[in-house]
Amino acid sequence: MGARFPSAGRHALNTLPDDAEERFASPDPSPSVGRVGARFPSVAAADRIVPAPEPSPEPEVLVEVELNEAFAEPVIPPQDHVLASRTLVRPYVLTRGRTQSRRHLAIEAMVSTRAGVHWNGARLTGEFRSVRTLCHHPRSVAEVAARLSVPLGVARVLLDDMAEQGLVTIHDSRVSVDGRPAIALMERVLHGLRQL
Repeated sequence: MGARFPSAGRHALNTLPDDAEERFASPDPSPSVGRVGARFPSVAAADRIVPAPEPSPEPEVLVEVELNEAFAEPVIPPQDHVLASRTLVRPYVLTRGRTQSRRHLAIEAMVSTRAGVHWNGARLTGEFRSVRTLCHHPRSVAEVAARLSVPLGVARVLLDDMAEQGLVTIHDSRVSVDGRPAIALMERVLHGLRQL
């Protein structure tokens, strides 16, 4: 099979005479409509379009402002040395990859450091020292998590490790006569949760 080419007679039908553009041109070409009816300007009209001049830049106005020390940003000192010594470490590094504590620690469970315990060697990690400082007075697990700025699960694992080493004591949750936690404890837990 070969290619098919049109005959010479057909070729004559497809070609336009030399004066075809003049015969088929519209009498009054509009600048918004081109020769083929598209909405783009024709080549002749495009030559007549003048671009808008660039706007001149506004002059810079420099204003001297006196800084009022009353409105200066206050420098907030850290609340205690525990927060100042905190480092940025991934939580799973603090817990050695563990996500669950061995014992159940409720968020309202009170934790305090044990008196007479020697803090030396491996017991002097930064987190353990922070918990030691925080828990001189009994604090809830939620408070410890908030003060250390660690997730609750991480605080539970750290406190569980410290309890296993005999560094902290985990107290039973205080309950009132009707079996509910004491109001003061609930307020402290709520305060700790808000700081998370």
